[in-house]
Amino acid sequence: MSFDDTGREADQVFDLNIDTAGDLEYQTKISRFSNVSHLSIHISKNFGAENSKIFYIGLRGEWTEAHRHEVTICNYESAANPADHKVTQINPQSHFIS
Repeated sequence: MSFDDTGREADQVFDLNIDTAGDLEYQTKISRFSNVSHLSIHISKNFGAENSKIFYIGLRGEWTEAHRHEVTICNYESAANPADHKVTQINPQSHFIS
């Protein structure tokens, strides 16, 4: 996540309240967070202080084993590019490849 990404619409926005005891819980939209493998949190403002201090962010949910999917790199051609297919034997009269 970069600062350019902060302009995008968030999956969920919380209106935070001051919680000195650490008792507040904020409910998430289950449909948005049912299969999360990466989470970025952006805190755009604080309660008027010059600096922000975050002591704890707790996440609750059910743990599931990660499914490892290997990276697949595929190239698809809508039309063959002759420069990609070097051939040494070309018959110039009929343009057939021998």
